[in-house]
Parts: sequence; structure tokens; C-alpha cells
Amino acid sequence: MSLLEVQELSAGYGSLPVLQGLSFKIEEGETAVLLGLNGAGKTTTVLCLAGLIKPWGGKITFDGKNVTGWDPRKLVAEGIVLVPEGRHVFPELTIAQNLRIGAWPYRRDRKHTRAIVEQAVEYFPRLQERWTQLAGTLSGGEQQMLAIARGLMARPKILLIDESSLGLSPKLTKTVFEVVQKINSDGTTVLMVEQNAGVLKIADRAFVMEKGTLVYEGQGGEILDHAEIREAYLGAPA
Repeated sequence: MSLLEVQELSAGYGSLPVLQGLSFKIEEGETAVLLGLNGAGKTTTVLCLAGLIKPWGGKITFDGKNVTGWDPRKLVAEGIVLVPEGRHVFPELTIAQNLRIGAWPYRRDRKHTRAIVEQAVEYFPRLQERWTQLAGTLSGGEQQMLAIARGLMARPKILLIDESSLGLSPKLTKTVFEVVQKINSDGTTVLMVEQNAGVLKIADRAFVMEKGTLVYEGQGGEILDHAEIREAYLGAPA
């Protein structure tokens, strides 16, 4: 049984359809990537998975349960955690306070929470160096690190990361991708939304979207080697 299965998912905004019968599966332990140009429906997909958009139709099954239309808080408790696009940190709070808010549902389990915080700063040592610094004063790359680390505080079974490389330098993008790979190797299934084709180097499974549907599915390396797909759907040179 797949950890996550999406069947014939349709969704949109108002009367505007975006997802049109989207279907895919992700196995436990994988790093999967949703790729496509702007407007393909990638962000709408993960917002549906996180419960922030109610699907018009179709079915979402997670860990053997039909979770279609569930409340976002219930989905977080189930293990589906979203790191949204745009590095939504709490700018007037410190790094430490941001992480504690991420772990709020488990605040009574101080020992386990402390262990998760320690693991998060192992992934991103720079956060430890700036522990008492206000999040709003961090660089864009540091805020992205904090956003991912805060997502880990909720103990995800699957971590949804929307546009982690957006606005980052190539060097910082490489760092973020390497950390995501380590998070996955430590046991967390990951689904990333990206336009940066460089993420394919760490992807076990890749889905290419166009106009709310899948146009290609394969291993990350296969798409890296497929010049026509890169050029047509990722905006990357052939």
C-alpha cells in the first residue's frame, strides 16, 4: 500500500478549475517532486493535500485512510505537514520561538520536542548560531532553513515543501536540496514542489504537471536525461 495515493483529484478557485483528474502515488521513504511551469497546478495540489483547499472531487488516501477534505489541523496530527511557499516565518519571534510554535501540539512531551529541535539544528547549524535572532532579520536562505526546520517540529510522516529554492542563490539552493535529502534518508517521506530542475538529482520519483494534469512520471534521473521534457515543461535548456 502506498503512503499517499491521489485519485482523480479535481479542485480550483471559485469557478476556475485548476486540477483536472490528477492521480499519482508516493511510497513511504521516497523523495518525490512535482515539477512544471507556473500555473501547472503544483501549489494547488499540495494545498489540497494539506487541507487548505477543499477538493471538488476525487480521493486522497494517506497511510490507509481516506483523508479527503479533512481539516488541516487533523491532517497535521495524522502526519501531513506543509512548508508553504514564501518562507512564512513569524518575523517578530526568535528562531527558538518559531521552532517551539512548530512543536506546539507536542508541547507536553518536552523530551521528544527537545530531541527534534536538536535534530533540526543539526540539519541547519546556522539556526543554532542565530538562536535568539528575530526571524524577520534573517536572510532569505536562513528563513527558508527555519521554515523547513519548523515543519519538522510537527513530526511529519510526509513533509510537503513548496518552492524551497525560490529566490535563493544556486549555492543556497544546493544546500537546501542536500538537507532535504538527509531529512529523507533519516526516515521522512518528502514531496517537493519545484521549478528548479536541479532537484531531480535527489528525486526518487518525479511528476511533471501541465494544466492540472500529469504529463510525465518517472525517476528523477530519467527526466534529467530527457531533453525534450526539460525544455517543454520545465523551462530548462535541452
